[in-house]
Amino acid sequence: MRRFVLLLTTLALVAGMAMLPTSARAAVELRLVVWDGDESLRVLQQVTRDFERAHPGIKVRLENVDYRYFFQRLLTQIAGNSAPDVAMLDPQNMQMFAKRGTLLPLDPLIAETPDFRLEEYYEPIVSVHRWEGTLYVLPRDIAPIGLIYYNKRLFREAGLAEPDGSWTWDFEPRPELGSRCFTHVMSRLTRRDAGGKVRQWGFAPSWTGAFTDTVVFSQGARYVDDPEAFDRMNFTDPRVVRAFDFVASLANEKKWMPSQSELTSVVQSTAVDLFISQRVAMYQCGIWDVPKIRKALQPGSPDFFEWDITLAPGYKDPVTGTVSRAAPTGGSGYGVLASTRYPKEAWLLTQWMAGEPGMRAMAKAGIAQPAIKRLAQGEDWIPGPNTPLEQRYPANRIVTDVAAQQVVFPPTADYWMEVSGLVFSKTEPIYLGTATAEEALTEGQRIASTRLETILKEEALPPFDWRIGGVAGFALLAATIAWVYGPELRKKRSSAQRLENRLSLLFLSPWILGTLFFAVGPMIFSLLMSFSKWDIIQAADYRGLGNYNEALFQDPRFWTTVKVTGVYTLVSVPLGMVFALALALLLNTKVRGMPIYRTFFYLPALASAVASALIWRKIFQPEGGLLNAALFGSDGRGDLFGVASWLAPGGELPNWLGDERLALPSLIIMSLWGVGGSMVILLAGLQGIPDYYYEAATLDGAGIWSKFRVVTLPLVSPSLFFTLITGVIGSLQVFTQAFVMTQGGPNDSTRFYMLHLYDQSFGSLRMGYASALAWLLFVAVFVATRLQWRLNKYVYYEGAA
Repeated sequence: MRRFVLLLTTLALVAGMAMLPTSARAAVELRLVVWDGDESLRVLQQVTRDFERAHPGIKVRLENVDYRYFFQRLLTQIAGNSAPDVAMLDPQNMQMFAKRGTLLPLDPLIAETPDFRLEEYYEPIVSVHRWEGTLYVLPRDIAPIGLIYYNKRLFREAGLAEPDGSWTWDFEPRPELGSRCFTHVMSRLTRRDAGGKVRQWGFAPSWTGAFTDTVVFSQGARYVDDPEAFDRMNFTDPRVVRAFDFVASLANEKKWMPSQSELTSVVQSTAVDLFISQRVAMYQCGIWDVPKIRKALQPGSPDFFEWDITLAPGYKDPVTGTVSRAAPTGGSGYGVLASTRYPKEAWLLTQWMAGEPGMRAMAKAGIAQPAIKRLAQGEDWIPGPNTPLEQRYPANRIVTDVAAQQVVFPPTADYWMEVSGLVFSKTEPIYLGTATAEEALTEGQRIASTRLETILKEEALPPFDWRIGGVAGFALLAATIAWVYGPELRKKRSSAQRLENRLSLLFLSPWILGTLFFAVGPMIFSLLMSFSKWDIIQAADYRGLGNYNEALFQDPRFWTTVKVTGVYTLVSVPLGMVFALALALLLNTKVRGMPIYRTFFYLPALASAVASALIWRKIFQPEGGLLNAALFGSDGRGDLFGVASWLAPGGELPNWLGDERLALPSLIIMSLWGVGGSMVILLAGLQGIPDYYYEAATLDGAGIWSKFRVVTLPLVSPSLFFTLITGVIGSLQVFTQAFVMTQGGPNDSTRFYMLHLYDQSFGSLRMGYASALAWLLFVAVFVATRLQWRLNKYVYYEGAA
């Protein structure tokens, strides 16, 4: 009876809780995902707390993800039904989500919101966040990259007037224009030491492509015909070609700006670091670097110098005399995910973050230019008499309002990143001075156009028939089981043996089921997907053998990755085996403290691959790197092994990871760092060799080399054979080193097969094509292993027939 009363009481309490108003129950929790970090994240945390105070029934969980992995993580969460409610998005990636139906259209929500005035936002940042006329992202900020930061003191020392934004650039300096010619200013601000080495560059872009885009756009050229859905690219436009050659000449010939390798590898500095340290007089970037400069250059500190910003130069047409100004831009906003359970609350949060509260907070911190024009012209953004001294820099921030009217956004088509990557991968030799722009861009456009044509054709593919796929999958599974267990079923056994077999299968069933569900099943699924076009989110389309045909006959990067991976395997595996065997022989001697030495040599094999890559990146950096210091001395003028003429033909220190000739050999050298694992296996093999073999060889008069050749090598051959097979399999799947250190560059010289597979799957969302690449790799590993197995007849197994 007491239990019955307790049950009724519990049910009454549950029913009462269900009848309570929403405000009395647990608050609605919204997940907001951003890529902002450091100071920006702290500002957003305060903004979300203010939102929670203004909306007591709503809690916000703010999450941040590094921009490099942000969209991959978001797509993965969407595919796994764990998407956030609101996410930060930018124009380049917005269409990827809108096209897949993962974002809510904002126009109906705006129409239902009283006094919401979309016309207050900068028109360019609003229109670029539309797809097929529908708005999917509410802009938070606009980030023109057409801003030039400049050092006022260095301008005075060079006898130049401060720029007022009216300057223009030309392909050659025009001294008669003085400070109104940007090219002339670059040359005047460049300083060299007595040996001719640049100690202060006149100009540096945040990344080389930023200034290239400025030169291209200000001439009136564009990379594609239709930013939202292009079917033609214009990289061979003479204006584009000349722009790339011009920018490369500034670094490689005139030395007025850092070269591509110097910009990325000078003691791991960035353009803003060079500007703060006064090694660069001017640099181009967006407004987001202001907090870092303010923090480093506080008024009254010893490092402080006067600085400001101005507009990037325009281009004056030599024929018409008209001046055109255009520069690249960034920008971001917030979108509401279609999977949210609380669309109204999510829209409230979006309005707050991409409205006055969020914009004012970011503006006061000097982090982001408000997307609402009125706020971008107010004192929250433009310094005024009440602005604290440290926040008055840059004083000329009103130019950001002008720059916002002259922006050119990157194409928003969801295939732009993939297709443009094929072109831009060919531009590195231009910046390195090893290829002309016409050669590189013509080749890049040819490759990219082929891929673009394939992409446009894929839009008409039929849907993947899962009924046929399911039947084929079960047939493959049944065939696999029959191949493994079929021969055993045909054997005659007694009743006791059959009972024993059934019991064995019963105890093995957890492992068998795990293998079927988590290994064999996914393999069969990936095989089926290799015949499809699939991006995880949308339904798969049937492509037949198209993925395999593309890999073998259309994708130029496929054979590049095969070549790179093959060269790496052919060199690193034998070299690693030689080093591992040499270390094993050395550590097999009887010396006091040998266990400690063995531990030290084995420890690098246990280190994180990412941590090891970061260490070696520091070792390989041109200036301040340990390897160059050892070869050429701390001053860079030595030549320890007489290799300077080959490694650094131009007289500069070799850029191990930035030079196309040296990047892959550098990763091969790094691979020796992990020979400790093979060393332990070979050491075990050496310690298994009985001493009496060596004693007998000594009595027969054998020397050290004869003992090694006749005794050691045959008896350790099983360990060598195992190391060879596992080494080849591992080297064919190398990934982390290139991913962390080179991202496949320069010019795809370190683009390993697995890195290409990763880019296709998580970078371009081409899971079907990536599955085909995975199965081709499986076949390659299988064939390589079978070929190596032929060497088994040369392996000596003691005690074998």
